[in-house]
Amino acid sequence: MTELEESRLNNLEDHYCIMYAILGRTLMEEFGTDGEAILRQGTRYYGQNRGRIHRQKHLDAGMKINMYNLFTSGGDLPGDTRTFREAQRLNEEERVSHTLTCPMADIWGAYGCMDIGRIYCEEFHCACYSTYAYGYTKVNIAKTLTQEGDEYCAFNVVLRKADLPEELQPVCFEEFDPDYVPPEEVSLPVPGAKEGYRSLWLRLYYFLLQAAVEQKQEQGKKAIEEGLQKLAGTVTEAFQKQKGSIDREFLEENYPLNLDTGQEPMWKDYGNNGAKELAEEAFIKPLLAKCL
Repeated sequence: MTELEESRLNNLEDHYCIMYAILGRTLMEEFGTDGEAILRQGTRYYGQNRGRIHRQKHLDAGMKINMYNLFTSGGDLPGDTRTFREAQRLNEEERVSHTLTCPMADIWGAYGCMDIGRIYCEEFHCACYSTYAYGYTKVNIAKTLTQEGDEYCAFNVVLRKADLPEELQPVCFEEFDPDYVPPEEVSLPVPGAKEGYRSLWLRLYYFLLQAAVEQKQEQGKKAIEEGLQKLAGTVTEAFQKQKGSIDREFLEENYPLNLDTGQEPMWKDYGNNGAKELAEEAFIKPLLAKCL
């Protein structure tokens, strides 16, 4: 990876995290405890969505739904050279690991939003990994780098054969499926940096908006709008500090969201509550006006 490619990857991941921080902080400032509830619910929706999509990819490929496959095949998160993990144990039933460095925690800390990041850690992983295995995964996060005093993230993610109902045992484990023939070759590509974070940014935003509208109706949508407007200023300041003058080409390469909403096919599936129009009016247009 060249220095320029690494810089772009880092920007894409950092601004995915910044979006979550700014929208989360806005919800909590606007609605207090209710705002935190919205943030937690939206994060769970997002985790459940990613878990379902990952599971379906594995089923379509003829794979079993278990912890080994979950953490080794076809992930949706692009790699990051700034993340270091120490694997403790990985098999069909469990994945135990320590994350020693996390750029997501670093960026939340830099923006004074470690408490927001902690909510992401508490809600996303449980929702995603549990949904992937039909609700039977147990997720224990004993430590996280978003928690003051914790020196690493400790993940213990478990799917026990004995916990599964009889009809799901052969879906998840080969030993219960004597006629199972594993696919000769499974190649589930991990998305590239722009493609991956574009999809993650859009879906995370969409589910935060959904939760806000469900719980606070028009007030909730207005809070997300306010958060997007703040985000446009935050993004502008960050990129100008990094590079000085910013043009559209730089934004397209370094910001996760597709700035041309008409060329973004995902809005077809993630466009309820006026999500596309709100993103364009409250975030994309102000961002382009500030930067160009």
